[in-house]
Amino acid sequence: MEKTAQPGRCDSCCRVSPVLYKISMGHDFFDRAYDRLSAVDDQAPRWYCEECSREKDFQKDVRSIREEFLRLRAGEASLLADSLTFQRARRRIQEIDHQVKKGRSPHVILSPRDVALLLMDLEAWEEEHGALE
Repeated sequence: MEKTAQPGRCDSCCRVSPVLYKISMGHDFFDRAYDRLSAVDDQAPRWYCEECSREKDFQKDVRSIREEFLRLRAGEASLLADSLTFQRARRRIQEIDHQVKKGRSPHVILSPRDVALLLMDLEAWEEEHGALE
């Protein structure tokens, strides 16, 4: 995450912030390389205030966990097939769910409903399938 000390307007919520962050590269929840910017987009990157940058980070984890969960449900190879990884992912979604429920409103980037639905799906899967092998 790149940071600027120049005050500016958040590209997501439009609030003026003394510090803005550019979130484009890094790693996802499963420690895979994460790069949301193409060469064209990097010419005009989006900058986020602290709250929006936190939501972008949550969004990144929700997306990667949701993608792996969809693979798991479809019977495809998934990182969530490992019991410990599944538990860690469910706990991360619980943490995010808690944070977005107590956070600002309205949410600009990540829908609390989407997080809650993913959490319910993970919990239902766990209840139905028990501990994964």
